[in-house]
Amino acid sequence: MKNRSTLLAIGLAIGLAGCASNSPSAEDDEIRFPDLESTYLREGDFVDPNDVLRISEGQHKDQVRLLLGHPHFSEGIFGVREWDYAFNFYTGYANEYITCQYKLLFDREMRVTSTHWRNAQCPVLLVPIQVEELATEPRQERLTLSGDVLFGFDSNQLTFEGRRALERVVDAFHGTTAPASIRVAGYADRFGDEQYNLRLSQERAETVGNYLVNQGVERASLNMVGRGEADPIVECPGQVATPSVRECLKPNRRVELTFQY
Repeated sequence: MKNRSTLLAIGLAIGLAGCASNSPSAEDDEIRFPDLESTYLREGDFVDPNDVLRISEGQHKDQVRLLLGHPHFSEGIFGVREWDYAFNFYTGYANEYITCQYKLLFDREMRVTSTHWRNAQCPVLLVPIQVEELATEPRQERLTLSGDVLFGFDSNQLTFEGRRALERVVDAFHGTTAPASIRVAGYADRFGDEQYNLRLSQERAETVGNYLVNQGVERASLNMVGRGEADPIVECPGQVATPSVRECLKPNRRVELTFQY
């Protein structure tokens, strides 16, 4: 029988098996995407994945345009409440990439209410998940998610892609033995007030745990804890929070889920 790490890896990489495919995601049941051939680009645009990850609920169209540029399809002019894009993302295999269709929906105030992907493999490429086997008796595994992806800056509210990542985690449990316990630990980097970082990391751990419960995980199996600046993965020189130092410390800003079976 395949071990849990193998099953999770299969679940997270399933969309990468056929990079040229145009298999729809579950969201296609409710959301309609334009024909890719109708974009004025005639192919996808290469975009900084971090700009897509910065899209959040409540942003105005002007903020979206600054991040992603103008929509890639003929959406109309007045009162348009759907924007569609076609992005190219590298798969990590040489120069291979896939084209991903991305839709944003807006309310009457022209603020983002939701986002949708046509291809299920696209959010997998945007938000990779690290899995590590810790022990075999009892079996323990640790799954690490970037805090910068799960949450907006200085926030304990899940991003669109953060929610999708957690949904993938829960989906990986289907058809397998559920873990007896799950420890959700939030971490911060070393900049800022120590007590504030501890509190924010606790709030983030609780947000992740509560979302897992909403997705069907038993609350009794969860232990949520904030670790603040403890247990850094990397050490980066510099006492000032410059952009380069912040980027270096990114692995420390994380949420770890430890599964015990």
